[in-house]
Order: sequence, then C-alpha cells, then structure tokens
Amino acid sequence: MNEKEFLRQFRNSAEGKKLLETISFAEGTRRSNPTDSYRVMFGGGLAPSLKAHPDKVISSPGGYSSAAAGRYQFLPGTWQSQASRLGLSGFGPEEQDIAALSLARNRLMPLGGLSVLQKEGLSSRVAAKLAPEWASFPTESGRSYYGQPVKPLSELQKVYQTTTGPAAPAAAPTPVQQQVTKGNSLAETLIQQLIKSRIPAVLQNRSSLASPDELVSFSNSLMPMPEDYLNLFA
Repeated sequence: MNEKEFLRQFRNSAEGKKLLETISFAEGTRRSNPTDSYRVMFGGGLAPSLKAHPDKVISSPGGYSSAAAGRYQFLPGTWQSQASRLGLSGFGPEEQDIAALSLARNRLMPLGGLSVLQKEGLSSRVAAKLAPEWASFPTESGRSYYGQPVKPLSELQKVYQTTTGPAAPAAAPTPVQQQVTKGNSLAETLIQQLIKSRIPAVLQNRSSLASPDELVSFSNSLMPMPEDYLNLFA
C-alpha cells in the first residue's frame, strides 16, 4: 500500500475525521455547507471553484496578507509540493484531506506518526507538533508558533473529542484501483502465510542462532512497516 492509499483510508477512520475537523475549526474554515469549507480563502471569501488552488494573495483589515486557501488553509507552495508528491489532481475535498493528513503525519513522525492519535488523542505535545504547520494550533507554551492568533488547546480538544458522523466522502474506485486492491490483498495474504511458515521453523532451530537478539532481528526483518501503517490494520 502506498502513502496516498494509506492516507485515503485513514481519512475515513475515527482519528482521521477528528483531526481534520479540528484543523478546520482551528483555521476558521467551518461552514454550514461542508463543501464551502474547502473553498475558503484567507479573509473568509470563497474560491470560485475547486479545480485548482486559487493562488491569490488577500490582505485582511488586521494587517495580515496571505494566499492560504482551502479547508486547511494551504499556502500555494505547500499545496503544489503535496499535490506533486502524492499525485493529486484538482483541489477537491478528498485531495485536500489527503494533503492535510500527509502534512500532519510528517509533523507527528517523531511521536510515531498518525498512530499517536489512537494512543493519546490531541494531547498538548501532539498539538505542539502540529503548531509549525498550522499557526492556529498552540505550542506547549500556549502561543502560536508564528506569533499569530491561536486557539486554546481546551477548545481544540473539545472539538476533537466530540467529532462524530459519517465517513468522509470518497471517490468511487476505478477498475484499475480495484485491481490493485485485489493484488495488494493477495500479496498481503502470501506474506502472512510466509511469516507463519518461517517463524516456527526459526523457533525450532533457534539453537543455531548466535543470540536471542538475532532471532528478534530476523523476525522483524520479514516485514518492517511504519508504526502508523500497522495500527491502521490492527
């Protein structure tokens, strides 16, 4: 499973929905019409379409100027980088959700990736790791990483804890995606069978190993995966 597919699946998990809703709340982009949240430009106006990032600098009465846009307020350069790396076309809801989760995952890697959300939710240290990506999130000191207006952690945690609802809308899989999914499922089954067949043999002949550490190293080398990938299938 590649990163894009992993993020697409995580988008529909409880933790994925909670995080995305909390970011939208923090950035002030929540609207009564959910689709409009993805069209919000800096200052509150709506982009004419979701075909592409509007890439338009807007100045606010408070003295700030920015070209941030979308539900998660992507700067043009950040969006182009994510779109290119993940193969995203358009600026639609699914593409924005995937890009936001990718940015969050990168920031949370020192804590174990997105799996940390399953363990401790939106804790103070999780929010602090996200603060350099979203200025509305507080650092450990309770201030914005960039000296801008910030949401109190207690308010963000309330949104995170109370977010429920149906899974985020996902595009219907194409025939090619369905074929790839079937192929991945078969590959995973074969890998699992390989592991089950190899580990007992190693255990029966463990006396041939130099030390217990080598046994652990051998077992782990069969299928190393990032922790957040493992938690997705737990």
